Amino acid sequence: MLTDLSIRNYVLIDQADLKFRSGLNVITGETGAGKSIVIGALSMVLGERASSDLIRQGQDQATVEAVFELDAKRPGYRRFVEFLEQSGLEVDETLILKRTLNKAGKNRCYVNNSTTTLATLNEIGHLLVDLHGQHDHQTLLHPRNYLTILDDFGELNEDVVRLGAIYEQWRETRQRFDDLVAQERERHRILDQLRYQVNEIEQSNLKPGEEDELAAERRRLRNFEALTQNSTAILSLLEGGAEDSPGIDHGLGQVQALIEDLSQRDPDLAPARSLADSAAAAIDELLTLIRRYQEGLEFQPGRLDEIESRLHLIHNLKRKYGNSIEEILAFLGESKTEYDKLENFDEERALLEKELDQLNQKLGRLAADLTVKRRKVAKQLCGEITTELRQLGMPSARFEAEVARLDASSAPNVHRVRYPQDEENPITSTGWDMVHFRITTNPGEPMKTLRQVASGGEISRVMLAIKAVLARVDGVDALVFDEIDSGMGGKRHWWSAARSSPSQMSARFCASPTWLRSLPRETIISRLKRKPAARPPGSLLWRLKLRRASKNWPV
Repeated sequence: MLTDLSIRNYVLIDQADLKFRSGLNVITGETGAGKSIVIGALSMVLGERASSDLIRQGQDQATVEAVFELDAKRPGYRRFVEFLEQSGLEVDETLILKRTLNKAGKNRCYVNNSTTTLATLNEIGHLLVDLHGQHDHQTLLHPRNYLTILDDFGELNEDVVRLGAIYEQWRETRQRFDDLVAQERERHRILDQLRYQVNEIEQSNLKPGEEDELAAERRRLRNFEALTQNSTAILSLLEGGAEDSPGIDHGLGQVQALIEDLSQRDPDLAPARSLADSAAAAIDELLTLIRRYQEGLEFQPGRLDEIESRLHLIHNLKRKYGNSIEEILAFLGESKTEYDKLENFDEERALLEKELDQLNQKLGRLAADLTVKRRKVAKQLCGEITTELRQLGMPSARFEAEVARLDASSAPNVHRVRYPQDEENPITSTGWDMVHFRITTNPGEPMKTLRQVASGGEISRVMLAIKAVLARVDGVDALVFDEIDSGMGGKRHWWSAARSSPSQMSARFCASPTWLRSLPRETIISRLKRKPAARPPGSLLWRLKLRRASKNWPV
């Protein structure tokens, strides 16, 4: 139950604090007093869209805070608690929602002083409060909304979700089957193409890293003469030639002997001996490396042409199938898999047909069971809405909710499920039902669709009756109506819905004091007034003043 609403710097309101009690709460006042502003502030703290234009002129931010007392006996309490726990929020008997909005359009949202996201705040708002705007009754003119109303009343949403999951499996399997059938028309052409591609790649006998190895070998062959000459020159310098031309290796040996003699005479030269030994070891290692390299140099006539031809082949394959040998080999694997799949087309088609038939039967059974439940619920809904309408000043009203099959002519693009046997039925993720709402308001008159009902007041009463009935099952703690008296033809007895609804109800009116006295004795009435407030030159704003009204409201 909503107990408190605190508003700061919102539109024309500098500061306002409202208190609510269980039962019917009414906010009234003259046109322009700010009734819609209060409703807007409540919408803001419930997570609805809000812009920085709503911040009071001259202020940096607007703040709205709402306090709710949670009732563990309410139908939706367990679901609400589970949502809070999943969102990482603490659960308490008192729930405090707060939202601030600054000039930059940035929001800060809190639940029991813990920060949260706007999306979470919005979800909490939908679970706590059902806010009915001035034009929401227009939803009754669109038959696509009737199925949702019926399912909400019958608490059939879990059945709908279960059917929707099977529907998605069925739809995906059906799409795979249709794709396979369409592919059959060009299967042979694709098989020929895949066969050619697989053969071309397999015959090339590619190996990972082969291209780099060939490129390196081509470089060596193109520079064979220079490589041979230079490696020979290096060996000559290191090893030496004739006796009168000793090599570096021989000279370094003499250096080692001399350093050995010096270090024995002067220990300070001991480090020089280790350096000479390291240099000699490095020269030996270098000699071994160059000898092996030179021994490996071999010029084969025609080998360069072979390499050029092989690299040209690899280049052509890369142009067709990938940017590297690794990508070409990956393409080969995919092509072979696709080839095997097409080769086994009949087997795969048979498997898909079997899977599709099983899903057809499962989906059909779920849809048929849901239809039975909906028709049972529809009878109960008709009775309860008819009762509410009679309490709303329509004593001869009768309401009808008909559950019918989707019309194939009106839904040409929906999928069709074969159930039972080969009978095709249009179906969507919510089943194969559509709902018609009809009403008659006078004895002897035929049933009419709601769109055929000319009176806006009658449509408003039907919506109010539906809201009152749904409030008994959906667990919403508070129903809020904005201009619910609009078009109600004398504003008679609409509040009788509050007696049969377990929810707290709030409404805003522009009504006469005489009519207000006719409200039930337990009604809580708040009146809004406005008066000029001192402001900087050039601006004139209004400050809302709130006061509690008694049953003896003066005329």
